[in-house]
Amino acid sequence: MAWLVSLGVFLVLCVLLGVLLPNPPPARWRRGLQRGAAWLPERLIGRLIGRLRPATPPEPDPFDTLRLQTRLGTVSTKIRSIESTPHIYARAHRLMALEAAYDDLLDEACRLAGCPDPPDTKRSEAKRWEEEQALAARGWSW
Repeated sequence: MAWLVSLGVFLVLCVLLGVLLPNPPPARWRRGLQRGAAWLPERLIGRLIGRLRPATPPEPDPFDTLRLQTRLGTVSTKIRSIESTPHIYARAHRLMALEAAYDDLLDEACRLAGCPDPPDTKRSEAKRWEEEQALAARGWSW
């Protein structure tokens, strides 16, 4: 609101200077003032429209989607290889770490695909299955 008052004071001072000065300002100044006067309303209108109209979310980048699908495929392949190998050092620890990474990737994929978030946030096989099915229904494959 203070900027509006200062703009009004500035315009009043400009009018007073125009009345008090006997000679008109040079042509160079007039052109600059005309450009500034034309620019100001456009700028104000642009700001008003930007505030009144909600911003639309940007479209997801298809390459981000492709990278995420590739990472999901890589992590799921590693999980399958660890599950199929019976004698591996720190198998449970590796499996838990890979499953946590896979769950995080699934969450990110669901966010990108616009899937509704399940109500409970606890990680489980059922939630993982629901997210995989929701992504598959939207055309995702990995």
